[in-house]
Amino acid sequence: MKGQIIYIKGHKGSESQSKDAYQSFLKHGWDVEMVEGITPDTLDEQEFDYPLIEGGRLHQMKKRNDPKYYLKKSCISNQIRMWRKCVKENVTMAFIEHDAICIGSIKQKVDELVCLNIEYAFYPPSVLAEYDFMKHYRPEYSILPQPLAKDYPLKYYKRNYYTGAFMIPGTAAYAISPKGAKKLLKAAEEIGIDQSDFFINSKTVKIEYITPSPVKFNEKNLNTSHGF
Repeated sequence: MKGQIIYIKGHKGSESQSKDAYQSFLKHGWDVEMVEGITPDTLDEQEFDYPLIEGGRLHQMKKRNDPKYYLKKSCISNQIRMWRKCVKENVTMAFIEHDAICIGSIKQKVDELVCLNIEYAFYPPSVLAEYDFMKHYRPEYSILPQPLAKDYPLKYYKRNYYTGAFMIPGTAAYAISPKGAKKLLKAAEEIGIDQSDFFINSKTVKIEYITPSPVKFNEKNLNTSHGF
């Protein structure tokens, strides 16, 4: 499967981890490339001029002039850029953050979107491990792509159209088909975007997962989505 490993140019930790990610994915037969990520310094807001869903995290950040707005807008812009490529080339692709480590391959067909690291998403070094009500969640075993179960703990809690939807457990690693990418781009245009892990939810795209997870985290979480 094709994939893009997003890294922050000039950030030693990100560059180092992305090289580890690259080698791990090559080892398991993935067709990956390293892509310089969009940052607040390089963000072209005209190129990614989508409405912000009212009441969402991104909308609230912009409203109160929170400097993290540009970080979070950069994060989702990296993904929008890949979704566009996925649609243009008409091929399923994996979005991979610099701290992902590949431990297997994926041969299953991706209908819309498949989370590649769900077995590791709620445990250290993931930031989701900080939330007690999530850290005991374990997905059901499923070699074939399976939808998130009713007891899945991560739900969109802001008050708008997305309220109550299941959110992707972070964006460290997921595979997306052209069908899924088209749905996300349509939702971005017609409903509005939010912080990336809020926007990728069960009301914008069908989220599935597989186990064993073919991707885990690097040992150190650089937490660059909160500043670097």
